[in-house]
Amino acid sequence: MKEHRFSAVTIVKFILRILIGAFFITTAILKLLSLDSFEIYIYSFNLFSFDLCGIIARLVIAGEMLLGALLIAKILYKQAWWLTMLMLTGFSLFLIYVAIFRHDANCHCMGDVVQLNPAWSIVKNIITMALLLLIRNEKDYHFRGKVAVGVTLLIASLGVPFILFPTDAAYNLVLKSDNPVDEKRFEQFMQDSLAQTLHIDQGSYVLGYLSSGCKYCKLSGKKINTMVENNHLDTNKIVILIWGSDKSIEKFKKETGATHFRYAKINPVEAIQMVDGQFPTYVLVKDGKPIDAADLRGLNDKKLRDFLTQ
Repeated sequence: MKEHRFSAVTIVKFILRILIGAFFITTAILKLLSLDSFEIYIYSFNLFSFDLCGIIARLVIAGEMLLGALLIAKILYKQAWWLTMLMLTGFSLFLIYVAIFRHDANCHCMGDVVQLNPAWSIVKNIITMALLLLIRNEKDYHFRGKVAVGVTLLIASLGVPFILFPTDAAYNLVLKSDNPVDEKRFEQFMQDSLAQTLHIDQGSYVLGYLSSGCKYCKLSGKKINTMVENNHLDTNKIVILIWGSDKSIEKFKKETGATHFRYAKINPVEAIQMVDGQFPTYVLVKDGKPIDAADLRGLNDKKLRDFLTQ
C-alpha cells in the first residue's frame, strides 16, 4: 500500500513538473508571437531606450524558455527552481506596482493572444509558485550527454528570440530597405491643397503613410505614440496620412491610442504610389523636403527626438 502511494505521488509530481515547464515555454512563445506589443509595453514605462527594451523583452522570453526546458529536463534543477521562484516573485512585485499605479488592461504576461490584467496575472503567479513548492525536492536527472543537452537548450533559448526575431537595431543594421519615397510625387504632393492646409513647408515634421486596417500600421501607431509621449515631443509635428473608411480610422485611433496627432485622409492610390506600397512608412520632412524615411522597424526614439527638436 505504501509503495502504491509513493508511486502516485511520484506520478503527480512528474505531471506537475512537466505542466509547469510547458507553461513557461508557452508563455514565452505567446510573448514571442506578439513581440512588438511586448517591446512597446516595456518601453511605455519610460525607463530605457526602445533598443534596450527590445533586448530586455527577448531576455525575458529566453529566460522563460530556458527555465521551462530545464525544469522539464531536470538539468540544474535546484538552480532552475530557485530562479523560477525569484523571477515569479519579481514579476509579482512589479505587477503589484502596475495594478496600483497604471491599471493596464493587459500586462502582456501571455502576449496579446491571452490578455490578462495585472491582478489576474498576480493570481496566476501565486498559483504557479504554490505548485512549484510541491515539486521543490526533485533531483537532477543523470544521463549521458546531459551537458550537451543543457548547452543546446541555452543556445536555442537565446537563438529563437534574438536570431529568428532580431531587434530593430539588428534589423536596420543588416536588412534596412532603401528609402521608398517617390521624391517627384512628394514634390507634387507639397503643391497639393491638402499639404498646404497642413502647413508643413517650414520646420521639421513626420508624415506617416498608413492604412487604417493594416496590422503593422497599428503597431507603428502605438510605437510612435509611446515615443512621442515618453520624449514629450510636439504632437503637432506628427501628421498621419491615412486611408480607409471613417469607421476604420476611428478604430485605428482607439486601438493605437494615437488620438492627439493630426490626421488627414489620403487617396489609397496616391499613398501606394508615394511610398511604393510599403505601409507603414514615416517620412521625415524638413522645410517641405523629404530627408529620410522609416518603416515599423526603422522608428527609433533617439532619431525621432533629435529630428523634431533640432
